[in-house]
Amino acid sequence: MANHDSEMNPTTTNPSYPQLSDIIFNNTTNSSFNKVLGELKKSTLSIPNRLRSIKQDANFVSEVASAYQLPLVANERCGSWYIPPEQKKQSAYFKSTDGHMAQWSFSLRRLNLQVLETIGEFDGYAFCCFL
Repeated sequence: MANHDSEMNPTTTNPSYPQLSDIIFNNTTNSSFNKVLGELKKSTLSIPNRLRSIKQDANFVSEVASAYQLPLVANERCGSWYIPPEQKKQSAYFKSTDGHMAQWSFSLRRLNLQVLETIGEFDGYAFCCFL
């Protein structure tokens, strides 16, 4: 009976296939990689970078609202600083359910009924800022 082990596992006979040692980093490489990732994370968390990000997000919100001619409704929990005061049609208070799977309950304490008037004025549309 012929030995078919080499036919079953082409990496043992074909040097063009990557070997396990080629795709698993050694401890030195992992350490360097983690250090680079840590430095990247620190640089993105700097105050100038955060302010730049807020400015870019605010510009995006204004551009979308302008392109679609929608009123801007600021979520006072997290989105008011993205909207210039002169562009803010209204405020609302929405609570995020991010990270809470299948939580679709509606808060009766925060109905935000004032938003209905704005939505009615603009054919059922408003751009709520939740950034």
